[in-house]
Amino acid sequence: MRFVVRADRSIVVAFEPTAAEHRLEPGSVMTVEWFGGGDDGMVSMEAEYLVIAAPTGGYTRAWESDGMEIYIGAESGSEAH
Repeated sequence: MRFVVRADRSIVVAFEPTAAEHRLEPGSVMTVEWFGGGDDGMVSMEAEYLVIAAPTGGYTRAWESDGMEIYIGAESGSEAH
């Protein structure tokens, strides 16, 4: 599954289960994709955090609007930052 997050305010995106964090400023866009696993991935807004949890047995990758991959964990591409 692939989806887009567009920030309307400053938020921190927290990726689970790796606990990686990435700040989004107002107007920024991030593309998120879930790979493998079941169909139980989750997205939840909690105060200043947007929590994105990978599906059981799967993993998450994410990219900024300029195409740069965001480092989330071991499954991130070799050029992720």
